Amino acid sequence: MRTILLKNVKISVGGELVEGSILIEDKVIKAVSKKTFEADEVLDGNGLLAVPGGIDVHAHVYDPDNPEHEDWRSGSLAASYGGITTLIDMPLRVFVDKTETALEKIQAARRESYVNYGLTGGFLNEQNYNAIEELVKIGVKTFKVFTCRPFQASEKGLGKIFEKAAEKNVVIIAHAEDEGLLTLLESRYRVRDDMEAYHLSRSPYAEAAAVLRLGYYSLETGARLHIAHLSSKEGVDALAFLKSKNPRVTAETCPHYLFFTREDSKAYGTYLKMAPSLKTSVDREALWSALDRGLIEVYASDNAPSPRSLKEKDVWSAWGGIPNLEIMGPFLFTYGVLKGRISLQTFINVFSRNPAKLLGLYPLLGEMFVGSLADIVVLNTREPRQISSKTHHHKVDWTPWEGLSLYGHPYYLMVHGELIIEKGELVGNPGTGMYVGELGKVGMNV
Repeated sequence: MRTILLKNVKISVGGELVEGSILIEDKVIKAVSKKTFEADEVLDGNGLLAVPGGIDVHAHVYDPDNPEHEDWRSGSLAASYGGITTLIDMPLRVFVDKTETALEKIQAARRESYVNYGLTGGFLNEQNYNAIEELVKIGVKTFKVFTCRPFQASEKGLGKIFEKAAEKNVVIIAHAEDEGLLTLLESRYRVRDDMEAYHLSRSPYAEAAAVLRLGYYSLETGARLHIAHLSSKEGVDALAFLKSKNPRVTAETCPHYLFFTREDSKAYGTYLKMAPSLKTSVDREALWSALDRGLIEVYASDNAPSPRSLKEKDVWSAWGGIPNLEIMGPFLFTYGVLKGRISLQTFINVFSRNPAKLLGLYPLLGEMFVGSLADIVVLNTREPRQISSKTHHHKVDWTPWEGLSLYGHPYYLMVHGELIIEKGELVGNPGTGMYVGELGKVGMNV
């Protein structure tokens, strides 16, 4: 069998950095050691840091009816340059509540994806909650629920959804904002046509109220709940309260909430429209602190770009979402690890280990143990790379991250032992990734 030796890399072992080598054979890691080995191919890491590939559990990558936003080829390539080796596609507009729709997405990824791939089902409601039973048979492990527009599940529907999720031991990923509060606030702010009004119309209280309500559904039914894109200090406080009662609740946050505030939208306009909305610097620091403390376990992109024509509208009708995949690992490394906000261990936990645990795939994914799939990123920690819409790999020709200089871009990126990026340059091919729904069963909570 063909063997690959990744030598001269720094590896995090128990919080300490150790210089060593990684031997790969037949897609998996066969040895991690200070020793060197003979191999068919030798890659020199030049003393750079090797970490498990990133796993993004929340990315809008491919929607059959909206291919101009992103597709598996562009999204997975951008993800590769963001240090991601596994993407879980989130529904965008087309409901993924039938086997045929899910298989169409899987087949497209099989042809086009540079990285491993999976799907989230949804959007669940009172009429289609039995899709859980259907889709779990083909390896779908996560299901999307909204507590608000545009795909709000009714109260009666939520109960059925959570009971079915508990029965099948799958994960409910919830967009948590309270529709009643959103309606109240929109009536207050819709008289204005500025981005600050939009951001104020989706308040931290709306997020916290929905987080608590969903948490009690989880507590009552025993279903596993994952709060998507947490954006506020109020949301963090609500999560902390639930954690004292319900260990089957996890949460994620995203790079835009860790960097931008609503003040930035005065310069960027509708290009910084998203839902939940941007908050304040106080909220931003609360999110960094929650990541550092392990209260927020997962770092996800919520990648959701669109063509310029859909962004350049009035604040209430413009598309909500931005391209994030390409900045993911480098942003977290630069603004988290290098700035001392989080440790390297936390970086690996929230970007790799915990997402793998959420999917029930740890330590096959999310780790560099003997027997783990060889999904490995060697980070270029010495030379920064500047983000530009002229050179990024997203399908859209714009980015709010324009000009940001980041460390930690892939020097090497391997997907189950196949080189996708070598010395910062693309060498891999589309169709390399594997469907993670075939890799294992849903495991324990993080």
